[in-house]
Order: sequence, then structure tokens, then C-alpha cells
Amino acid sequence: MKTQTNERTLQMETVTVAVATKKDMSAARRGAALKREKKIAAGLARAAGQAAAARRRAAEEENSAMRQRAIAEEAAVIERQIEAARRALGVGQNEPNPTTICLMIETLTSQMRIRLSEKGFW
Repeated sequence: MKTQTNERTLQMETVTVAVATKKDMSAARRGAALKREKKIAAGLARAAGQAAAARRRAAEEENSAMRQRAIAEEAAVIERQIEAARRALGVGQNEPNPTTICLMIETLTSQMRIRLSEKGFW
């Protein structure tokens, strides 16, 4: 019991001393203390802003990587379909694409964009 009373008395004395010193401080000391507090607050805000910016950059890089991966997968599917169509039509390797394949490429590309926009990547 006695230790609790001593601790409470000590806490009250500490608070009383802190309040008394603030009242007794000169204007210059109060100004300096205020300046220190503002400087510390600015440093904390700067650190918090840098951390938030780093998280945002990491999220953007991750989204960009996911977008590039999805586009590459879709483009690979289109390339396989084009190669299959060229083989089916008997088009040689150095020959240009016939009109039907060119139309098919446009159709497949627009479908790819629609699929990617539904996923939120386009």
C-alpha cells in the first residue's frame, strides 16, 4: 500500500513541476520549445510521407508487372492462333499475311483489349 501512495505522490509532483516550469518559462524558452516540437513533428510527417510514397510506388510497380504479364500472356495466345491460321492456309514463313489473317489479327487484338479492360489492365 505504501509504495502505491509513494508512486502516486511522485507522479503528482512530476506533473506539478512540469506545469510550474511551463508557466515560469520565459518567452524565448517557450519559443525555442515550440520550435523544437514543430521540427520534430515535421520530421515525423516527412518520414510518414516517405513511407507512404514507398508503399504507393511498390503497389504501382506490382500492378505494372501484373499488367505486363497479362498483356504478354494474351499476346502469346494471339501469336499461337496466328501461326495456326498461317499453317492451315499454307502461308510460307517469308510471305505476308493474307487479308483474312489480317482481319483475324484485328479481331483478336480487339478481343484481347476487351478481356484486359474487364480485368482492369487496359
